[in-house]
Amino acid sequence: MSNSKLSKEIKAWISYDLGNSAFATTVLAAFFPIFYNQYWASNIDSTLSAEYLSWTLVISNLTLLFTAPLIGAITDISKSTKLMFISMVSISIICVGLLFFLQVGAWLYALVFFGIANYFFSASNVLYDKILVQIASPDLFSKISGYGYAWGYFGGGLLFLVNALMSLYPEMFGLESQADAIRWSFITVSVWWTIFLLPLSITYKERVINSSQNVLKDSFKNFINTLRSVSEYRNAFIFLIAFFLFIDGVHTVIALASTFALNLGLDTSSIIIALILVQFVAFPSTLMWAFVAEKYGDKIVINITIIIYIILILYSFNLSDGVEFYILAGLIGFIQGGIQGSSRSLFAKLIPSDKAGAFFGIFNTFGKAAAFIGPALIGIFLAIFKDTTLMLLPLLILFILGIIVLYFVDTDETI
Repeated sequence: MSNSKLSKEIKAWISYDLGNSAFATTVLAAFFPIFYNQYWASNIDSTLSAEYLSWTLVISNLTLLFTAPLIGAITDISKSTKLMFISMVSISIICVGLLFFLQVGAWLYALVFFGIANYFFSASNVLYDKILVQIASPDLFSKISGYGYAWGYFGGGLLFLVNALMSLYPEMFGLESQADAIRWSFITVSVWWTIFLLPLSITYKERVINSSQNVLKDSFKNFINTLRSVSEYRNAFIFLIAFFLFIDGVHTVIALASTFALNLGLDTSSIIIALILVQFVAFPSTLMWAFVAEKYGDKIVINITIIIYIILILYSFNLSDGVEFYILAGLIGFIQGGIQGSSRSLFAKLIPSDKAGAFFGIFNTFGKAAAFIGPALIGIFLAIFKDTTLMLLPLLILFILGIIVLYFVDTDETI
């Protein structure tokens, strides 16, 4: 396979991220939390509604922790990767679309649909990552993984821009109110996601290494064997520990960006503009990091981006106005896709291809499991010191430990 010409399968795999990312931006990061609080749960106590949303995410993510490696293991020994992938994405798409039909006060249904959509969105990504190993040779992992994230930022950002305009100027789109605009945004995500699912559904050809008569029993055995063999693949095992640490820092920075903005006195419109800025800066930047990774190695990219994250956390201690927050948002967009794309690519190079599903199940599990630690550290820090200006300080520990552990990962990459 030549470096310059990518197959139809690979192009379809990259383009799927344009649709997939619409859920992450419009639904997960922006409109669901805002609309849930101001519309569906407007008839219950705000503290209680926040608590219910938190528990929905906990249940959804914990379910993923226990099932993601098993999903990968099942598809490693049965010819079901394509069917399971399409089914999971379809369930998520339908649940997002159903949000359109919910009226004021329907907070319970909103949480149920959102929780199911979030679970199947995350679970399908286990198989999406696995498909990369099946359709491309290792020398292309850096390039393709980076391209996926880059076009994902572009696609998610483009639809989010349209959705943001719909919510800010509903009359321009023939809508009666901002509430109508946000409800219609959920429909646009479902349609957009479906459109970009189709090429991969059509072009991806199922691969199977082993075939089993007793799929459930043997897949569980496969999962247990993979867990045992993780330590045999020394570099993959060490990388998972490093990834567990630094990716939690990345996720926590993303999750708390809006909180920073609110503390600076920015309004909702300004926060939406900052989120759009992140998406469109991330698009060309992630393409650039993919080029750097292909030329010099994924480990170099991860090291550089971790160092920049550390600098940005130190910079955040002195934020005083909206302009400085926009600079911070832009710089986060500059490095976010690089560290994500190179992490996936480097891990793909360190694992056996015949167990890619189970290994990526563990990889995605580590990514989700880590999502609890950063917020917990910050919560403890705030409880003790009561200082929001330094609230990201505990994340320095995660990034510094992550880069130290990463040092011990041996790769074939040369500078």
